[in-house]
Amino acid sequence: EAVGLRLLGKVEFSQAQRDITEVVVPGRDGIVLISNERLDKINQNFSFRLKRIGSNTLEQQMQVVKEWLDKPKGAFTSFLWEADELYQYQGRFISATYSRENNVFMAVDITFQFQPIKFLKVGLNPVTVTNGSALKNIGKTASRPVITLTGTGNVTLNINTKIYVFKNINGGIVVDSENEVVTSLDGYQPQWDKAYTWPLPVLGLGDSKISWDNSAFKVSIIPRWGVLV
Repeated sequence: EAVGLRLLGKVEFSQAQRDITEVVVPGRDGIVLISNERLDKINQNFSFRLKRIGSNTLEQQMQVVKEWLDKPKGAFTSFLWEADELYQYQGRFISATYSRENNVFMAVDITFQFQPIKFLKVGLNPVTVTNGSALKNIGKTASRPVITLTGTGNVTLNINTKIYVFKNINGGIVVDSENEVVTSLDGYQPQWDKAYTWPLPVLGLGDSKISWDNSAFKVSIIPRWGVLV
């Protein structure tokens, strides 16, 4: 509404789909299905009406909308839907078409692309972890968390039976498994060379027991519990 857009009609979300490759085998009826062991993205179209605001012409107001949609620079950002208030979606702008109705209103169709997992809002708050304690996954999918390791030196993180080794840390690092990055605590400096175990940590379904071998370190986790869109 701040840029003059009003959503029209009902809001619909397509269900997340498995990424499946269909293979035709000569001499065999039908097809063979091969799972790529992943969920595909979701492209979703929404219809809006754009209203001229203040002294702007409709075209000037359209330019305001274009710049607003471009602000994330193509990256995924958080989407909230009041009808689904427990969850946060991750989406990005794909394309838009603008059709002038008169001097005051313009029809706007916008396509967004959504990640197939939506996050429980309660799982987006940092949790300070006690060495040897367990986090219970309250979502329905494996979680790719943000793990903050605060301390200096080397530390080995254990999540159930999996071991993750980090070395030569100076003050602390942030391990973002969803975005597959390791940075300094302020998020600005890449710290790839501190991680010696790949892929980055995942919290599976059920309980994840978490421990580490260097008591000089503190561990905080944003678990990102999720369910299918």
